[in-house]
Parts: sequence; C-alpha cells; structure tokens
Amino acid sequence: MHCASCVANVQRAIEAVPGVASASVNLTLRQAAIELNADVDRQAIIAAVTNAGYQASVPLAELSKSFRDREQAELAGWRRRMIVGISLLVPMILIVRLSPLEPMTGAWRQFLFATGIQFYVGGPFLLGAWRRLKHKSANMDTLVALGTSTAYVAGIFHVVMHASGMMFVDAGMILTFVTCGKYLEAKAKGRASDSIHKLMSLAPDTAAVERDAQVETIPTRQVNVDDVIVVRPGERVPLDGSILSGFGSVDESWLTGESLPVEKKVGDKLFAGTINGDGAFKARVTATSDATSLAQVIELVRRAQESKPQIQQLADQIVAWFVPAVLTIAAITWLAWGFAGDWTLGLSCAVAVLVVACPCALGLATPTAVLVASGRGAELGILIKDARSLEVGGKLTTIVLDKTGTITAGKPVVVAVSANDGVDESSLVALAAAVEQLTTHPLGKSVVDYARDHALPTDPAERLTNWPGEGIEADVSGRGVAIGNERMMERVGATLSESALAIVDARRANGETALMIAGDGEHLGTIFVADELPPTSGEAIAILKRLKLRVIMLTGDKSATANAVAERIGIDEVIAEVRPDEKEAVVRKLQQEGEVVAMVGDGINDAAALTTADLGIAIGSGADVAIESADIVLVHRELLGIPMALQLARQTRRTILQNLAWAFAYNVALIPLATGAFIASFGVRVPPSLAAAAMALSSISVVTNSLLLRLRRLR
Repeated sequence: MHCASCVANVQRAIEAVPGVASASVNLTLRQAAIELNADVDRQAIIAAVTNAGYQASVPLAELSKSFRDREQAELAGWRRRMIVGISLLVPMILIVRLSPLEPMTGAWRQFLFATGIQFYVGGPFLLGAWRRLKHKSANMDTLVALGTSTAYVAGIFHVVMHASGMMFVDAGMILTFVTCGKYLEAKAKGRASDSIHKLMSLAPDTAAVERDAQVETIPTRQVNVDDVIVVRPGERVPLDGSILSGFGSVDESWLTGESLPVEKKVGDKLFAGTINGDGAFKARVTATSDATSLAQVIELVRRAQESKPQIQQLADQIVAWFVPAVLTIAAITWLAWGFAGDWTLGLSCAVAVLVVACPCALGLATPTAVLVASGRGAELGILIKDARSLEVGGKLTTIVLDKTGTITAGKPVVVAVSANDGVDESSLVALAAAVEQLTTHPLGKSVVDYARDHALPTDPAERLTNWPGEGIEADVSGRGVAIGNERMMERVGATLSESALAIVDARRANGETALMIAGDGEHLGTIFVADELPPTSGEAIAILKRLKLRVIMLTGDKSATANAVAERIGIDEVIAEVRPDEKEAVVRKLQQEGEVVAMVGDGINDAAALTTADLGIAIGSGADVAIESADIVLVHRELLGIPMALQLARQTRRTILQNLAWAFAYNVALIPLATGAFIASFGVRVPPSLAAAAMALSSISVVTNSLLLRLRRLR
C-alpha cells in the first residue's frame, strides 16, 4: 500500500467479505485490524485482499521481528532505487547542459538513461498501477505511473520526430524525486515506530528452564505455565513468574518508572523485561510469552496504533473520489491547452497535475501521528488503547477523580483507635480485623495489618455481607459485627454518643476515614484510617487547572474527609458520600450538562463510571476490571500521569489536524498551479519535476511533523 486510496481499496475489499463487521486498515503499519460478527475463514479475507490487487498474510507469532524485517527491507529497496535514479538522472541533466549543439545525439543518450529509470526505479509504481488497472481502481501508483509514462512516451515521440526529447528529463526527475521522498518517508516511519520496537526488544527470546534437574535454554514461546525458570545475575527476566528461591534486587523501571531497583524475595513476583541485579532466582512461570505484563502492554500499544480516530473519516471520504477527480482534471488540462494551440504544454501540465496530486500525505496524516503518540505514551507509562482516546482526550472539559487509590496513595494505615468506655482498644481492633480479613478492601487490609503488627489474635469470622457504600458485617464467634459509616450503623441500629461523633468529626476534618464498629447492634468504637497523599498530587491538580479543565473529586467517603483531602491538593469541587452505582449517574449528569468528561479511578466500584465517561483513565496498579473498562491506563501510580496523558492527547489531535490541513491545502494550492491556469495572469506554473519534488516534500513534512510529538514537553 502506498497511499490513502490503497487503504480505502483494501478496507472495502475486506468489509465485503461475509461475516466481517468492520476493518481498520493502517497505512503506516501495513496492517488490518478486523472485527468479525461470524466465524470467517482467514483465507477468505486474504483472497479478498488478493482479488483487490494486493497481498496479505496472517501475522506470525514473531510479529515484532517480521514487522521490523519488513521495514528494513522496504527501506533498503527504496534506497537502492534512489541511488540508481540519481546515478542515471545526473548524466541525463549533464547531457542536456553539455550537448546543446547535438540535440539528437543527446536525446538518444537520454533515452537510454530514461529507460533504466522508467523500468527499474519506476518498477514498483508501474506494477502497482497495472494491478489497479486490472481491478478497475486507481491510487497513487496510477498517478505516478501515468504521469511518468506519458512523459517517457512523449520523449520517444520527440526523438522520433527529431526534437530534443526533453520529456525524458521530466520523467526521470519525477521518478527520482518521488523515490527519494519514499525513502525518506520510510526512514521517518521507522523512527516513528522505534518506541514499540524498544518494548518488543525488552523480553529475551530464550529462557533457562529447569527440567529433570537440568537447566536447558529454550525459546520463551515454548515455556509453559508452572515451568521453573532460572534468572542469573544481570539477565533480563524472560517471563512473568513467582520467586521460589533466591534474594536480590530487580530493575523494574520499564514497568513502574522507578529508577531504583526493587528488593525481591521468595513469593514476590517477577515481570518479563525487567533486569535482575546481583542475585539469582528460581521462579515458577505464571504467564506464557504472549500473556506476560509486557506482552499485554505491547498489545495495547499495537491496538492503539492500528485504530483510527473519527477525524480520519473525513480524509477517507475525500480519497474515495480524489484520484478519479485528479485523472479528470489532468485530461481536461491537456485538452484545454491542446485546443488552445499548445499540445506540448498541455501534456506537461497534465503530467504535473497527475504527479502533484498524489494522496500520500492524506494517507499518512493520521496513522503516523497515532503511531508516534502511542509509542511516546508507552515510554512514559501511558497506555493508550485506541486512537479515539487521543481524539477525545484533546477535547475534554471536565475530569472526575476518584479519591482512594487515585488521588491518594491507595495504601491507608491505621492512625488512631477510639474505643468506647468499657471496651479494650486491642479487643476492638482484633474484632474488626476478624471481619476485615474476609475482604480485600484497602481500608480493611490496613486494619488487618495493624492487628498483625501488634500481634493481636483474631477469631474466625463467617457469613460476610457487603453493603455497597455503607460497610460490611459478619459473625465472629456467634456475635454480629458491623463495620462502616453512619449508614451502616443505622442499618444495624447502633447509635453513636455525642462525644464519639465529636471525635469522628474532628478527625474527618484532618482527612481521616472513620471505620465505626458495632457488635450486636451496639457501637463499640471507631478506628481511624488515613491514606497518604503522594507529593506530586497537588502539582498534578495545578497543571490540570492550567489546562482549563474543571476538576471534581468523586468519592464514597464522608464530606468532611473528602473536603480535607481536596483542600490539601487544591480541588475546589467535591462530590462525597456517593455509592458505586451513583458514580455512573454523576458522570451522566455532567455529560447532560454539555461537559466532555474523563473519569479517573482504580477500583471495581469505578468500572461503570469509567465505561460511561467520554474517556476512562485507570491507574495501572488498580483492579483488572477497572483497567479493562478504561481507555487509557497509567502504568505508574502517580497523578502526574493524568495531565501528561491529556497534554499528549491534545498535542496529537493538534498534529493530526495540522497534517490533514497541510495535505488538503497542498493539493488545493498546487493543482491549479499545475494546470497552468495562472500562466497568462502571472506567468507561473508547476513543471512536472517540481511537482514531483513538492509531492515528496508533502509526505515528508507530514511524517516529520508527527515525529515532533516525541520532542514536545508534556509538563
């Protein structure tokens, strides 16, 4: 595929296959992502692409290697043709300059050099045009092949008619300039995909596996779950696993963004692509090579690169009629000048129209920007699931933030215990820990950890009941125990004394969360838990405000606690005491008010709101369901990732608009000049050679503008 017309041709062919719901064809990656609504034979899809005049294959498991090899082969091919083109074009130009008195001898020499350029350098364009002709369609190859062949044939005609054969130079310059442009474009596209190649190269191709007391090195794709791998000092971890033996430190910077190594011991997790330090480990494999954390990150990035934003639909609609329109304009140009008395000028202008209007830039405008942005995001720990996320992220007006685990560190600790008269504090904590050990909630875990740290014995609990937005209750040694907020206390009929309420109110004002404990319907006391605020949270909120975004905290915590946290980091709007099912309603209400809303969360109770929001952003270390529900995943647990992601989205959307505007403006401006319509008024026109240079420059400028996304500041 060479241009946007190719993309349209392939996409139409695939979508015509029965059972195919939709297809997204990417010019930069030369890949098609296909959604099926029925069981479809892959060979039927390949046959449809083949019948459309292209070639296709099912990607191999070694997709990263095959993609890189294909890029290198394409680059080498264009480099060879560029060198040959320049080597033959320079003598042609010298012949014209040095043989003014021997026009016919010079013309025949030009013919020899032009023939080499026409059929070797122009071979890919001629072959592509022939395929398009057989399938009654047209693309960039058609325009280039028709333009250069017309100039080449005209050159032969001039030689036969004993003229100078100057059209040979035009044909040679067109193909050489276009080939130079394709080479530079391929080189730039390779740089655009560097980020995903770096990710793909993190995991080793082989792993040391212990089998039958022997260690053997085998390809990672042949390692199974529960196999035991050996990771030696200084090696990259080949697969995700759980440590069976060994102690040491591991560099997890690609995953967490932290430069300091992490100490690892028996029972800890190892992740593919991380670097072992001085220690040696044996680990049991927990995920095959295509299911590791690294593989999932690569898949997210690749999925984003394959997708298209809605803005691309405009370009696709224009391309549908663009090439036929150019062919019509070229024919009219030739006839108009011919009937005006200058068929030679008309032919030159027609060739210029064909060449200058190639829709390469239109095809590259969007996918190249998405490719660079998704790769840059992955390097920063920002995983973008699809191009739509970048488009929506650039239009946001409101961002809604969950509190616990999003704004705060998500690792609360017990800071105080307030037991009622006649109740022992240790007994109160032990009773609460007995119930909380049945849950996985971070607040409950803090109570369990506190009891363990203080060596408090806990009785077994059973029959746990969860009341969303209120609390939990269970039976401990035949005693009904409830833990939660005021609504939970009302549910079990427990009443707090005025002094207990005063203590709760005072501590909530400091941002602490109150876990009220009742036994058999009687309030026994309250455990206060505080969640640390990462030092960068306030800075992140300040940046979001500078981006002119409305920032709202949405939490199930009491208003006093939520307001205290919001005040510390600079959030002005707080919606507190919201049950999980009400979070979605809050997002919908904001959307009904005309806001474009992003929801940021990390827990299961945020999943519905993440899905409902125009843009869902999940903290990568949060629950899997939240990550699956979100459009953007932040691998690193830092709120600063949010403004970085949104600024990347804004810059990407701006770049796509710039690329499309340039591609459209380029054609609108140069096609009239190429027709020679301004010769009479201003004496200005675009000759074929200059048209070829301009066409190549347009594609290079679009790719280069996209590459600038890698250099722009995001903070």
